[in-house]
Amino acid sequence: MIMKIDFTKIACSLMLLGLASCDDGRLYEEETPISPEGRMVTLTAKLTGLASWPDPSMYVVLAGFNDDSDYALINKSVPVPETDGEEVTIQLSGIKENVTRVELCVINRLRRHILGFYTIDENTLLGSNDIKVDVGALNVGMYHTIQDRVFNASCVNCHGAASSAAAGLYLTAEKSHAAIVGMPSKKIQGMNLVEPGNAAKSALYEALSTDVSITGAWHYNHTGEVVDDDILSMIRQWITHGAKKDE
Repeated sequence: MIMKIDFTKIACSLMLLGLASCDDGRLYEEETPISPEGRMVTLTAKLTGLASWPDPSMYVVLAGFNDDSDYALINKSVPVPETDGEEVTIQLSGIKENVTRVELCVINRLRRHILGFYTIDENTLLGSNDIKVDVGALNVGMYHTIQDRVFNASCVNCHGAASSAAAGLYLTAEKSHAAIVGMPSKKIQGMNLVEPGNAAKSALYEALSTDVSITGAWHYNHTGEVVDDDILSMIRQWITHGAKKDE
């Protein structure tokens, strides 16, 4: 007897089990296949903090994009050096004409752009088929990124830029980590501002991701400070993986 296999049912079962992506039916690899045709970018940099991205759902890459989409058309993972800050070289080849910029950036599993550290623009890409760039020293650490893209951008005006800080909480670069990790919240009884390993028990994450701050005791609604779900996910991952400070 010949058995008939229903591959559609198998694919659906795999999706339900979390083994496949339900977005468009495709499984995504960490790197796109590289074509021998097209332009090539060789980027050299001394990167610190690269190993601080512990969750594979976000990772640092050299990637090509165009103006019509936030999804990488081509990408290559950045290798973590044996010594933090050691020079690394990333070579991205097979860059086709539809790529209008190449970025050293963070993408997620679906290759969607989360944030960028360095950009090679279209004019530079059009100037040569073999582009070499030395960007020097860059801190790409997860906590450094949170400091730069969240605290510095949205929080320090109230928390430390002046001579005083709201609720006595300083989120300036030199003080923020010591001020939040393992420190009790003045607003949520029995909860630390950041509880390493547990974002749900961290007042900082609660204030940014829920409506807990929409009360008279807080005097300010914090939910508008971070409206990007990917940035919130980055903060959650940082806390979940120990809330470490980049070396």
